Amino acid sequence: MDIGLFGGSFNPPHLAHLVVAEVVRDQFDFDQVWWIPNATPPHKSDDGLAGVEHRLAMTQAAVADNPAFEVCDLEVQRAGVSYTIDTVRTLQKEHPDTEFGLIIGSDSLDQFAEWHCPDEIAERVALIVYKRPGGIEAVAAPRFANRVHYVAAPVMEISSTEVRSRQQAGRSIRYLVSEPVREYIEAHDLYR
Repeated sequence: MDIGLFGGSFNPPHLAHLVVAEVVRDQFDFDQVWWIPNATPPHKSDDGLAGVEHRLAMTQAAVADNPAFEVCDLEVQRAGVSYTIDTVRTLQKEHPDTEFGLIIGSDSLDQFAEWHCPDEIAERVALIVYKRPGGIEAVAAPRFANRVHYVAAPVMEISSTEVRSRQQAGRSIRYLVSEPVREYIEAHDLYR
């Protein structure tokens, strides 16, 4: 089985996340895409970060109608900072017959050399890179070039930051997030 690993804070998960995950699944012929909300992201502050239980629930709501999407709560269950290498090691040990690819944005690729154990990550899994607004389509460090595969996905000008800002301002977030996620945000009064 081939699995795409799609990690992030998903604060909240939005429609661009869904589009990218489906395009990646289709283009790279992944059997599934596993969405992995992180509990404590190493590169983001807690400012505006909804509780992990909310982000997990929103991610589950966002992917519920796609049988090829699954939520993996490995990083939520693990204490401490969510390092990608720890997740990759664990999943490869638990699923030795599975080929994994790591789905990241071009903005993350720009910083990839600064991640915890980037060489080991790139050695263990292919880097599936989608274009993010403001990101570049160049490998940040040439040593990863043979592990990078670009996605032919539409660039969508939707970000979690924008969704949170609109919600905080009392503006509509309809059609920026899935309806189940919008309903969850409203029901739990998030990002106000």
